Amino acid sequence: MQPDYTEQDTEAARLRERSLSSPVPAPWTAPGGYPAAPTVRNRNNTLAIGLIAVGALLVIGRFGLNTEAFTAGMILLTIASCFLFFAFAQRVFGLLIPGSILAGLAIGVPFADLTNGTSVLWGLALGFFGIAVLGRSLFRVNSTWAMAPSVILFGVGVIVLLANLPAFLSAGLVWLPLLLIAAGLYLGWGRRAVR
Repeated sequence: MQPDYTEQDTEAARLRERSLSSPVPAPWTAPGGYPAAPTVRNRNNTLAIGLIAVGALLVIGRFGLNTEAFTAGMILLTIASCFLFFAFAQRVFGLLIPGSILAGLAIGVPFADLTNGTSVLWGLALGFFGIAVLGRSLFRVNSTWAMAPSVILFGVGVIVLLANLPAFLSAGLVWLPLLLIAAGLYLGWGRRAVR
């Protein structure tokens, strides 16, 4: 007389055999044989969003929002996004070059008044750095030529920042709002899930 095995019994036996023969541990299963959902550490996103909002309000309140520079940055970002979209969609490396440079300018232009032009130089440096990194990783193009202007622009930006350092630090607690925004981003989205 043969014992009556169900398909569930057979599947459970196969799972046990695979878990014993493979070096990879078997997934956690909840009662009933379903995979258990990973536990996620409870993030305090309310506190994170609050810190980001307070930091942003302090930045806007301290320095005022230069709407013309912000608008110029948004226009540059719109043009850059067109170049970058077609660069990634059609896999054309040549479109990555103007897209990255314009995106770097879009980051630096809104903060030009605050940093006495240093942010524009560093934004351009970031754009050229993006050409080198994205070209190598996504397009398999070794464009080390882009590192030369990136390093030069970053160095000139450091010189401009050091020349204007007393005026930059005399604005008061410049770094407190930025630290609040960074802490909010870390608390809200910086930590990884725990099993």
